[in-house]
Amino acid sequence: MDEKRLNAENAVLAKHLPENLYRFERIGKTLWLKAAARTNRGHVYTLAFDLSGFPAGVPKVYVTQALKDKQGRPLLSVDGKMHVLGSDRGWTRICHYGSDAWTPMVSLFKVYVKCRLWLEMYELHLQTGKRIDYYLNHQK
Repeated sequence: MDEKRLNAENAVLAKHLPENLYRFERIGKTLWLKAAARTNRGHVYTLAFDLSGFPAGVPKVYVTQALKDKQGRPLLSVDGKMHVLGSDRGWTRICHYGSDAWTPMVSLFKVYVKCRLWLEMYELHLQTGKRIDYYLNHQK
């Protein structure tokens, strides 16, 4: 991501999120966005956006907490019904945009909003036992 795009992304995030809820950081050669997300139930999760291919490609987004399903099984493997794309570093990678729906014009804030929605559906899953696919349809 070039400096102009980074500044634009930062401006959009600053408009919609308190400054203390997100930060950009470089880990090795990779730029990351780390952002806190509070659900309607008051739980706080940390989202980590791997920006290595952004904006040309869909950023990988991880929840840095160890997530488990209602039955207590770790959410680390690919699971379409739970909208999980696998894991890395023990972090759950969540689905937010399919590559067919991606355009470089999508902002990181819009990705953040979709991930926040995923977290709400995850908490509904924990309450009801219904898989995330019950609440969210896959994009075509």
